[in-house]
Amino acid sequence: MNTRTRWLFRPVCLMLILALAVSCGRKTDPLTPDSPRPEAVKSIKAVVRDAVAFLSWRVPAKNVEGKDMNPAEILGFRIYRAEIGDSRKKPRYKEIADITMANPAPAEVRAGTVFWSDKNLRYGQVYSYRIRATSARGGASQQSEEVRVAPLISLAAPTNFTAAGDDSRNFLSWDLVTTRSDGSQYGGFVGYNIYRGTEKNRYEDTPLNKEPVRTTFYIDTTVVNNKTYFYIVRAVDSPTLPWKESLDSVEVSATPRDMTPPERPRGLTVVPGVGRIFLTWNENKERDLAGYHVYRSVRSGRGYERLTDKLINRTTFSDVRVKPGVVYYYTVTAVDQSGNESPMSKEQKAYAEKMR
Repeated sequence: MNTRTRWLFRPVCLMLILALAVSCGRKTDPLTPDSPRPEAVKSIKAVVRDAVAFLSWRVPAKNVEGKDMNPAEILGFRIYRAEIGDSRKKPRYKEIADITMANPAPAEVRAGTVFWSDKNLRYGQVYSYRIRATSARGGASQQSEEVRVAPLISLAAPTNFTAAGDDSRNFLSWDLVTTRSDGSQYGGFVGYNIYRGTEKNRYEDTPLNKEPVRTTFYIDTTVVNNKTYFYIVRAVDSPTLPWKESLDSVEVSATPRDMTPPERPRGLTVVPGVGRIFLTWNENKERDLAGYHVYRSVRSGRGYERLTDKLINRTTFSDVRVKPGVVYYYTVTAVDQSGNESPMSKEQKAYAEKMR
């Protein structure tokens, strides 16, 4: 190595040594754990019916830093309420409920949403609510934005609510509402909203009817046979939004059933033979067809006995239990999967031939 090369090499080595020395003494930034505090509860929904306020909100899924947070880390919720007066004083909130996710009753948690109601409120008083979420790892969220409700006396809830299932529809009926919830007489507009669900005590947010029903009955034709539906009905004192609804009626349920039988089989033909009579007929086209029954009698139009112990799924039948020279009368029925049996087909007669 010549002298010039050695002088160039020495500074490079010194720089590498210094860089290694500095890097060996430097410490990496410590990892900061995510905050255990949930984000503030958002988008609280609040409606009031008579003297009860109904609140619902989503369980937070992020912490105060906006990072994802497992909803299982939410310990519960604290609900605060203030009574709003005419003065300009700042509302004074008091904690009125502490809901734990492990045992939320009397609140209810469904599909990540909390449902809670505040009962026995005073008519005409404005109430304001705020909610804080608490974490299982300690800490609580900031208070939510406030939501306000103003209870007003409503119509009485409908009584004697009943439901009955029919083929592809449910019939609902209830008594006429003529009083307010305090028992005082009412002579104004009375309409009804019907709510439906497929589980007990769980209903769709919007009523089945597009506008309040003026009659005391309703026919639900948007149902599927053999499925159970649950209903409540509320009285309203206005034909247009915003509706002031009553409290819920009692819950009723109904299950529509298939009660429509198949068409009677057509084209029945009987062919006599030696020691037997052979039957054939046209196939029914119902999608829910389960099969056929074959009937026989020795008298025309009456006294039929069923020859098939079980439904048969073919359109032929051979009757081997016959006596030569006896006239037999035959008819066939179709049966669907709900057990509905069609009227009898057109009767045909034949007799078995004797052995030669």
